[in-house]
Amino acid sequence: MTNILKVALIHILSFPIFNTIADIDLFNGKDLEGWEGMGGEASKNWEVKNGTLSCTGGPGAQWIATEKEFSNFDLTMDFKLPENGNSGVFIRAPKKGTPYVDGIEIQLLDDGGEKWKNLKPNQFTGSIYAALAPSHRATKKAGEWQNIRIKCINENCIVWVNNEKVIDTNLIKLAKDYGKKIPGLHRTSGRIGMQNHGDRVYFRNIKLKKIEKISAKPKFFAFHNGVHFNSASERAKTLKNLGYDGIGSAHLKTNENIKERLSAFSKEGLRVFSFYVGGRLGGKNGFQYDPKISELIRELDGTDTIIELFVQGNKSNNTDEEAVKFVREIADQAKKSGLKVVLYPHSGFYIDRIGDAIRIAKKSERNNVGAMFNLCHFLQVEPKSNLKETIRKASPLIWQASISGAQKNSKSWQGLIQTLDSGDFDQKELMKLLKDSGFRGHVGLQCYAIKGDSKDNLKRSINAWNKIWQDPSLK
Repeated sequence: MTNILKVALIHILSFPIFNTIADIDLFNGKDLEGWEGMGGEASKNWEVKNGTLSCTGGPGAQWIATEKEFSNFDLTMDFKLPENGNSGVFIRAPKKGTPYVDGIEIQLLDDGGEKWKNLKPNQFTGSIYAALAPSHRATKKAGEWQNIRIKCINENCIVWVNNEKVIDTNLIKLAKDYGKKIPGLHRTSGRIGMQNHGDRVYFRNIKLKKIEKISAKPKFFAFHNGVHFNSASERAKTLKNLGYDGIGSAHLKTNENIKERLSAFSKEGLRVFSFYVGGRLGGKNGFQYDPKISELIRELDGTDTIIELFVQGNKSNNTDEEAVKFVREIADQAKKSGLKVVLYPHSGFYIDRIGDAIRIAKKSERNNVGAMFNLCHFLQVEPKSNLKETIRKASPLIWQASISGAQKNSKSWQGLIQTLDSGDFDQKELMKLLKDSGFRGHVGLQCYAIKGDSKDNLKRSINAWNKIWQDPSLK
């Protein structure tokens, strides 16, 4: 191995791993809720019409800021400038002080304006104002809608203008040269804002993803099929007391509606990680599914809940084309709600192997479609397959996994689905394989048809889970 490769690997392995949270609409399209004016009244020179936020350029707030502070994030917005227009996006800015000095300004400018022909390179659109110039010009003409994206993780900052990367820098290194003039380069959190520079400027679709560091230990949820309590509230309280992160593989139909169920878990600080739904191939349209799945997807809009999608069918009579058509239809609906879909391999179904799920996911050509690794179905359908090689091949698209205590070489569900402290399958080795493959998803506890007291079973499994992660090799 060359020294360069060794250094690269050390860098990759030592670099913190982060996870993005679902989109936050910083601007609701209706009013200034969540924003406040700085240096004046926002109501005097900022207005909302037809889903667009605009600054009149007149007296009032010098800039408008989010009420909340953000540290690591992925921010995107559309903007429109007049001829010779000037504005800016402030990031990590403090409430008091000058935002482009005590915070950081990403410049917005009519780059082609005659007024600005003598500016310095680090004063044009996409620049870290007065510190770092964009790598190239990527702006459109004045009066056209444009897009800017700003991603900050710790000291790393990347800026895209109209989908072209123009800045990729380390703020700590940049501060060595410009930190005295712009102390805001040292800041690690602050407000998001837009500047009033005296011009009529427009903004819309202001969205932000919070980015959080994730530990090596995945979030762990219990399958709905093992949480046998009378209400969502009781299920949530029980799982919280036991130490689970939430529930998943949730049933589509219960006595409570979706909002009530989501609310019950949210109140306990837990999540509904996923819903288990699907359809059958064949028939007039090539597939059929319960219309309530579409209703569910609409109700989950913005929740970051995953859709576990099973695909029933017969490999002798049905085709990949039918499966792809079905997956695309569900994926396109999910995309509108900001949701991901994982194809769920299930014994006896058209997609019954992880390799099938990966193949159909790739053929679907949808970037919100991945796959779920299910231990019990893997052991049932392909017990002789090499687990390490299977995970290696599927790893880029394994977005979620399920485990259970299991007896190797068993063909019965009773042997393949047990509490996590039972069976002879090496769960620790599976976690190592997933971790080494780059898996960063959530893990669910399959509980189908396990006999005994539900609470006791869940307690035994969470204790076994925590014991697995005490191993130093997994940290």
